[in-house]
Amino acid sequence: MKTRRRTYTAAFPESVTTRPRVQQVLPVSPTITRRKLRSDTAKERKNGGSKKKKCTRRELWDKNIPTDMLQEILSRLGLKGNIRASLVCKTWLEASVSLRKLQTRRPWLFYPQKESEEGDYILLDPSKSQTHHLKFPELKNHQFFCSKDGWLLVVTDSPSNLIFFLNPFTQERVYLPEVSPEFNGSCLTFSAPPTSTSNCFVIFFRYRYLDTFVTIHTWCPGESVWTKHRFVAPYYGFSTLECLFLNGLFYCLSTIGHLGVFDPFRATWNLLPVKQCPAYSRQILRGREKWITEHEGDIYLVTTQRKNNYKLLVFKLKLEDNVWEEMGESGLMVFASYASSFTIAGHSAKERNKICTPHTDDYGRLSGYGKDTQRFLSNRIAWLQPPHNVQL
Repeated sequence: MKTRRRTYTAAFPESVTTRPRVQQVLPVSPTITRRKLRSDTAKERKNGGSKKKKCTRRELWDKNIPTDMLQEILSRLGLKGNIRASLVCKTWLEASVSLRKLQTRRPWLFYPQKESEEGDYILLDPSKSQTHHLKFPELKNHQFFCSKDGWLLVVTDSPSNLIFFLNPFTQERVYLPEVSPEFNGSCLTFSAPPTSTSNCFVIFFRYRYLDTFVTIHTWCPGESVWTKHRFVAPYYGFSTLECLFLNGLFYCLSTIGHLGVFDPFRATWNLLPVKQCPAYSRQILRGREKWITEHEGDIYLVTTQRKNNYKLLVFKLKLEDNVWEEMGESGLMVFASYASSFTIAGHSAKERNKICTPHTDDYGRLSGYGKDTQRFLSNRIAWLQPPHNVQL
């Protein structure tokens, strides 16, 4: 019994637009028509088959579109369009699935609204250019120290050193116990949202120049006081630049490139024998213009090169060799801010090897959405990871 062979075609959403150069390549060559394909197929059947395999209509999609251009086209589709495109042929299926794995939630920008009352904030989705106006009266004389999974760790100057969690998407707040006077603007970070009571650790790292010890204060949800840990340590640096939580450990990077590791479960501290990153020896940039971030379980140090039009430089930590390896073309897209930095794999050529930072003026107010680090990153602006179902 003969069965009818199913034929699938790709239906692209009307909202998807392509560049003119793509539209010029998409049409199949005019010399290849449906009538000619049917004629060739009939001749082949009559002659008992041909030794040379004929191209079918579905194979022509593969032969006429270069791989780079195909990925560029598919990267512009949403999830539904990606799934439909994967039905065209085997080549499109492989490209669609690979891009589908790369797709992830892109960070939103949270910043104060210009020329308005204090506490007026904007949540910006840069990928869709959508803005949401929110009001948080408690955000006055404050700083954002860390951002993770949609939550912000906020410190206010008045009242002095009041620390609390804030989720701008859900309006939730969680207040922490009064912090020790030793805090004094130290590096402050957390491992998981406060809703994850078993995995949430908040730490602030304290080290004074030429000290022979490191002090780390920790807090977990449900505790009424901070726990103080003090470790004897060799020369660490001037202070801690950034802290990153990964695989159950806090990696603390100093201003001179030393990398320390704090285990909150065992309450241990170790200074790793990692060679100084080349970004420090070259004196490319100083201060908060270096960030540590993670991608797929690996740690990266990101900075820019002023002499080369602020080109993005990425160094990958090779723990087995205790070195930072420079990545020529990392393919990463970095969202950097004072609070936290997030990294995704760039989908298109324009997004790869790119850094996105909010431009700020001398008063820390947002003055644009850009890609370089020529201006200071305000501690009142932060990237946020949106939840899967955003409802504002």
